[in-house]
Amino acid sequence: MRLKIVESKNVKLLYVVKSYYVDGKEKSKTVEKLGRYSDLKEKLKGEDPIEWAKKYIEELNVKEKEEKLDVLVKCSPSKIIDKNNQRSFNGGYLFLQKIYYQLGLHKLCNEISYKYKFTFDLNSILSRLIYGRVIFPSSKLATYELSKRFIEQPKFDLQHIYRSLSLLQKKMILFSLPYIKIV
Repeated sequence: MRLKIVESKNVKLLYVVKSYYVDGKEKSKTVEKLGRYSDLKEKLKGEDPIEWAKKYIEELNVKEKEEKLDVLVKCSPSKIIDKNNQRSFNGGYLFLQKIYYQLGLHKLCNEISYKYKFTFDLNSILSRLIYGRVIFPSSKLATYELSKRFIEQPKFDLQHIYRSLSLLQKKMILFSLPYIKIV
């Protein structure tokens, strides 16, 4: 940043200006208007406003450099990363989760699970199948694999998906989805 002094017939104005480059051309942006030379001279009680402005800009430059400290991440090319260690997760299903719970599908799954005494989480299976089919339509196996990449890990095995689908089909036909309420 630098000091810019604009003089007209009656007034001398002081500005803090920052220069930057766009497509190889220098452009400048006014960061702060310090005020009129005469007003600053009165406020500073006789101190030279230009010298004061230069000191002030120097302080701003120091603060800006402190904020722009480089962060270095050390990487070791000899360090081996575990093959089966998952380091990224898919959070794209979270907006669907809100809709799923607003529709009350979790209540329906809990009622069915309570009635039939399942050892697996039917709610987790149905929700993951819906999320997976909306985000990335694929087979049940691929949907199961995709659900392992979600933030919330699945609480079931692949065999539980196949077991629950036939029961869900029967229940959905019998109930004709009476529990779903669109809010």
